[in-house]
Amino acid sequence: MDQKAHFKQTVHNLYQLLQRKQKISFFFILLIMIISAILSQMTPLAIGYLTDDVLNTANIHFISTLPILIFILAVTIFNEAIKVIRRLIVEDTSTSVEKMARVKAIRSLLMAPLSYFRLNMRGNIHGRLNRSLEGTTNMLKLIFMDFAPSIFTSIAAITVIFIKLPFLLALIMMLVIPIGIGIVLRQISTQRGIRVDLLETKSAMDGTMVELTGGVDVIRISDSVDFECGRFEDKSEYLRKKEMKHHKAMAKYDCFKFINEALFSVIIIGASVFMASKGIISIGTVLTAYLCFTQLLGPLQELHRILDELSESTVLAEEYFKIISMPKDFSYALPSNVSDELDHSNCIININDLHFHYEETPNEPIIDGLNLTIENGEFLGIAGPSGCGKSSFIKIISKLEAAEGCVFLNGKNLLMYNRKELSKIIALVPQNPFLVAGTIYDNIVYGLDDKPDLALVKEAARKAYINNVIEKLPGGYDFWVSESGNNLSGGQRQRIALARIFLRKPQLLILDEATSALDNTSEKHIQTEIEKLKAETGTTIISIAHRLSTLKNCDRIIVFDKGQIVQEGDYDTLTSRDGIFSDMYLGILK
Repeated sequence: MDQKAHFKQTVHNLYQLLQRKQKISFFFILLIMIISAILSQMTPLAIGYLTDDVLNTANIHFISTLPILIFILAVTIFNEAIKVIRRLIVEDTSTSVEKMARVKAIRSLLMAPLSYFRLNMRGNIHGRLNRSLEGTTNMLKLIFMDFAPSIFTSIAAITVIFIKLPFLLALIMMLVIPIGIGIVLRQISTQRGIRVDLLETKSAMDGTMVELTGGVDVIRISDSVDFECGRFEDKSEYLRKKEMKHHKAMAKYDCFKFINEALFSVIIIGASVFMASKGIISIGTVLTAYLCFTQLLGPLQELHRILDELSESTVLAEEYFKIISMPKDFSYALPSNVSDELDHSNCIININDLHFHYEETPNEPIIDGLNLTIENGEFLGIAGPSGCGKSSFIKIISKLEAAEGCVFLNGKNLLMYNRKELSKIIALVPQNPFLVAGTIYDNIVYGLDDKPDLALVKEAARKAYINNVIEKLPGGYDFWVSESGNNLSGGQRQRIALARIFLRKPQLLILDEATSALDNTSEKHIQTEIEKLKAETGTTIISIAHRLSTLKNCDRIIVFDKGQIVQEGDYDTLTSRDGIFSDMYLGILK
């Protein structure tokens, strides 16, 4: 797709982004701009009239010039007033569009395939999103605050030039336009590639910065500050060289544009004076010609700047539209080619011939031909060495990863559930829980449709063995949790995440190393409360743990190895039998 097609497609996408009210606002803005463009030509016409018809009379009285001066002042003030109105409408619409665009982008990212986040650094995504949003909004402002006014002003100036000036002089003036536009188009075509390259490089730099700030502890422990600064300096120098290459080219084209305008200024003045000396035009027309040329030159210079900035904004806006047009994750679509056949066995989960591999590594199976049935109300433990497929299995039954084979949940194909339905059935507590910047209360009730009373939240926190800790914090349940819960310990973060399950009371509870950061006392207390929850509500529990003592009270334990179930039994049976579980129990295998 060439640059013209890129621009047209991006403008079309931008127009589609606007709501009906915003489209009407912009048509009103266009009307204001037409009026403003006409008014801007009144001043040179009035000055020409003042010179020829007033100042050339035999008896000049200052009082006779006042109506013209007042007219010029009134036109100027009125023109500026409607420009202010135009600006306010554009800003109001632009901020509304930016808000809507930001929400659309976040929704698109939150519903994107998980592979997108595995392949892109968080800082990279964040940098791309911010820059592309800025570019999209800037493009909107450029079109309606700068580009369109310049076009209308240019048209008005050209019309006045051909009406008031001799045809030959007007024609000479017009030559400045195609030459200037040609220089700008050449500039845009040569710089598009480097602008895309700069966007990629800056996004990579953002990713590196987030990566480094996320590993400050390790960097200090290993005394790698100098090494990382050196590595970052190399990347920064690479970016600087690219930017300097871009700026050198821009300076060259700016010089060409200035020479073009200066040359034609001299030509217009010379031609006007020559015509006046021959009596072809009046002295007032010489002044009118110069003022008309400056009226033409102003919007032309603006067009040069706007076209260049539009080119840069188009690159950024294209990135934005790529983000919002990403395909949704499979879990947000209900497939039409999946049988609605029900599994009539009395179990919560029934898995037949399950196979799974990551998109990025198709030749490395993670789950290989798995068959499993989990009964309602069962407490199932999952153990196995690192990389055996435990966490991948959890993601599959939570409909976070797509796999081959059949997974039935409550007798219904898992693929036929939407995310809202699954959120009512399944609760997952991961090893590294997700906490948001907000109060303790906000984090405990996270994900609930209705916000419960504080008394219920405190009871849930008590069951998670953290109520006493919270009440000692400044503000108690109003204590502000920082980003990712960085002002809390690992154990406190896990217990806040565990408190959520006592409010939610899910049908299926999945614990993925959910107590790995807890001391033995806290873990035993919470395990007791979880077992009470199971007894009271019939909750089915799936627990993954490397600390095997966590699985002691499980009804059944399955042992994974290379994506298959290689052992099955209760805790006592597996510890006394040769195999992977006993090897892990004895510390031979981890």
